[in-house]
Amino acid sequence: METTPLILANVLLFALSAGVMLANAKAGGAMRGAVWFAGANLCRGAAMLVIGISWLRVEPLRMVEAICGILSMTGMLLLQQSFAELLEHKIILRKAQIGFAVVVTLILFYFVLFPSLSPVPGVVLLLALGILHGLVAVFVLRFSDDEMRPLAWITTFSLGGYALLLFIRAFARAYPDRSWSFVNASRLPPVWLLACLLTTTATAFGFMSLSAAKLKVELVWRAQVDDLTGLLNRWALKRTALREIQHCRRTDSSMAVVMMDLDGLKIVNDTKGHSCGDVVLQAIGGILQETVRARDSVARIGGDEFCVLLPQSSLEEAVQVAERLREEIYDLVIRYRGEVVQTQASLGVACSDVSGLQWQSLVEDSDAALYQAKRNGKNRVIAATPDGGQEAIQQAWSEERRKRRSE
Repeated sequence: METTPLILANVLLFALSAGVMLANAKAGGAMRGAVWFAGANLCRGAAMLVIGISWLRVEPLRMVEAICGILSMTGMLLLQQSFAELLEHKIILRKAQIGFAVVVTLILFYFVLFPSLSPVPGVVLLLALGILHGLVAVFVLRFSDDEMRPLAWITTFSLGGYALLLFIRAFARAYPDRSWSFVNASRLPPVWLLACLLTTTATAFGFMSLSAAKLKVELVWRAQVDDLTGLLNRWALKRTALREIQHCRRTDSSMAVVMMDLDGLKIVNDTKGHSCGDVVLQAIGGILQETVRARDSVARIGGDEFCVLLPQSSLEEAVQVAERLREEIYDLVIRYRGEVVQTQASLGVACSDVSGLQWQSLVEDSDAALYQAKRNGKNRVIAATPDGGQEAIQQAWSEERRKRRSE
């Protein structure tokens, strides 16, 4: 099989992959690391071109090997940078890898300045490229999220297999067999070029697939999270609550809901600006997340309204949590542009033991209790109860709803 067509196919594939990545990055801007990936492909394609085209005559031949080595190692470092940006993680052993590449480069140029028939430069270059390919493969698999793990295996397998071939080639180069010569491109084995072609295709496919999976995860996450506070939004809270209700029914356990409204946030917005109000909301969101249990869910469901979902909690336990939240918020001191901002909250609590194990009932009863707390002077906790107090709370809630409609 002729090797020249395979060499040209590799060069064209590197260039095509780079062009596709650059076009996607320019069009959408959503593919993290696309520019780095394009740069990596251009460097690796240039290395293949330099060492693979028989009519490109560069003397001495060791210079060809040195240029190819620098381009190839630069391409691999850029490839790892592209995956690092895509996966949003720092490169492992970055300084060690750069130092390793510099040492290999110095070795290659040493043999350029002092020509020798020793196979050492070729062996060192192949081992270095094999190690860099292996590191990229490990990096991709290690730092891919669970949602992207199946796609990460594609890239990892292709890069790992190519690294193994590089080690095999280094072994062959260490024992002079001219059919494995890395310097003379006209005698590069077809299997080697086919492996490079397949690896490049699989790596490009893996990168684009990981980018698409990453974008999907981010979109799903953004659809569930409040941008300002990082808490769940109303839609995500309801989905979580419905799952917890099913679990409570299977385990015959209780669930509580705490509805919370900040007292006086409108005054803060009017006197100090909405940017100050945003700072207050972010601080409150942090307090809520730090105070509740890991299995509890916290959401921002309105401008200054929050909701806490407490699975496997009785009414008494939920009231204790609500009191703790009220105290934490009351003691919270927020500094904004040299001024001290203090806030407080009113909270209403409902439990499935009283309201039943239906999401709408829990929300309505906790909301009614919240408005009763605000009518009773604010900065307090009121729980929905099955006695006359519950009736009063429901009445207060109904009055508040009528007032809202009239406004």
